[in-house]
Amino acid sequence: MFCYGISLTSVNAQDIHWSQFRLSPMNLSPAATAIFKGDVRFIGSYRNQWANFDRNVDYTTFSGSVDMKFFAPKLRNSMFGGGLIFNHDSAGDLGLSLTQIGLNGSYTHQLGKQHFLTLGLQGSFASRRYSPNLTVDNQWNGDTFDASLPTREPVDEASADLGDFSAGINYHFQKPSKRSKLDVGVALFHVNKPTHGFYEDDQVIYPQRLSLYALGTIGLGKKIDLLPMAMRQEQGPHSQTLLGLAGRLHLNQHVARKTAIQLGLNYRFNELEADAWIPNMEFHFRTLMVGLSYDINISEYVVNTANRGGLELHVNYIIDKVRLDEAKICPIY
Repeated sequence: MFCYGISLTSVNAQDIHWSQFRLSPMNLSPAATAIFKGDVRFIGSYRNQWANFDRNVDYTTFSGSVDMKFFAPKLRNSMFGGGLIFNHDSAGDLGLSLTQIGLNGSYTHQLGKQHFLTLGLQGSFASRRYSPNLTVDNQWNGDTFDASLPTREPVDEASADLGDFSAGINYHFQKPSKRSKLDVGVALFHVNKPTHGFYEDDQVIYPQRLSLYALGTIGLGKKIDLLPMAMRQEQGPHSQTLLGLAGRLHLNQHVARKTAIQLGLNYRFNELEADAWIPNMEFHFRTLMVGLSYDINISEYVVNTANRGGLELHVNYIIDKVRLDEAKICPIY
């Protein structure tokens, strides 16, 4: 296999993405850190895309995170948040991968009874790697392929490391009595434009990613919620827009046995071209949530995918501490 990315130095790195972007908040914005009902949140996410191809070119992505709230008794209208995030994805015959470990911090100020503003920062370390086990033209001896022959490809390093910095801002509105809330935010990833490359004399800039989003929950009656959502991301010459709508049915609203099921449909397009329909569902039990979706590819690439895109799974678990004091400081629901 030659043509391994045309040139590894000219490959423009892109961030991982999720079809259920609402379920991976710290990948959406550092300002989404600790914006949830509860005290400690654990999230695990998995995605496998294009696994149906004959060749080993599927994309596998994993993300794990934990974030929590820190209350300062003297700051009754404010709170701090902190979190750790781990991302890893790999793709193709070369196993080209990205591994990232990030530390998030946020500060939330209560503007009014139902209004909150959060500033978030992220510092991270990332490493891009690939397997040097190439199959190239030079290993053809004239009669057969000989894996013992050298590739003679000018590869200096099989890894490239970089330090990174990102920031975001999030506005949160809530009306707990109606089960209604809204989050609107903007984030800029790779603010410092870190450089990386597999060749020492040919470093490339990791392009900045702009993330814009709006996530709503509208309580309709006693048992039904409507959840509209929208997201726009731009990175280098690429862009992605995702629109979605879901409905949630509350099967049991008792505090100790809260149960709900959610069904939704998202639509994604890139650079104004249709990309995928994404049916999705969620199951909620107390503070546990499991979300599942599947991308139905409708892009020009459909001739190769036969409409099969990617399976995505998210698991979210929240710990809500029992408090005996009068009220939580800066309560977010």
